[in-house]
Amino acid sequence: MPQQIDFYGNYHKALRRALFELSARAGLLDYEHDDAGFTRLTGDFDRITRALTEHSTHEDAYMHPLLEKYAPDVLERMEKQHHTLDPGLDGLREQLREVRSADDPAKAGMAFYASLNRYIGAYLEHLADEEDVANPVLWERCPHDELVEAVRRFRASFALEQVVSSFEFMLPALNATERAGLYAMVRDNAPGPVFETLLGVAEKTLGAGDYDDLRRRLG
Repeated sequence: MPQQIDFYGNYHKALRRALFELSARAGLLDYEHDDAGFTRLTGDFDRITRALTEHSTHEDAYMHPLLEKYAPDVLERMEKQHHTLDPGLDGLREQLREVRSADDPAKAGMAFYASLNRYIGAYLEHLADEEDVANPVLWERCPHDELVEAVRRFRASFALEQVVSSFEFMLPALNATERAGLYAMVRDNAPGPVFETLLGVAEKTLGAGDYDDLRRRLG
């Protein structure tokens, strides 16, 4: 039986980790006095929103056509969620931008923190639906070769610098077995120089113990 293709798993773990860390930093920040911290939070917010937007774009291009073909009811559900979540990022961005000019920055900052967590709650439900509804229906109804080809085209759409950025984002969120599986896939399917470049990403991103463990697992 062919191995099930999981389009979502690794990247979803990275998105959850980034959202949880953003929430924690937003809750700890002194919005009235910590200018440097506010600048860092704004940069972190911009990075995670880019990741969320890119993920949505990739889903639209590579997974949604399969859902349209094999599970249009599921696609309707996914798109309804996107139509709520995507504009929500714009609202959060505007709310964060206005915090420092508010009459009471501390109160405005905590209002942003509350809005951010409401958004995260809705986004986590969306991720769960993709994993628990969209994935299984594609495994059941979509021919395996067709799903493999969609994932192949998705991976081929990335320039090397985009792959590097994606690995930097994902690796801290993966456990040792997941990291080894990801790198074994790259080793077995990508050109040698690409594999070596991504090993360099792992060495830079992971702690020494985790990197040594990855090398041992790869043999």
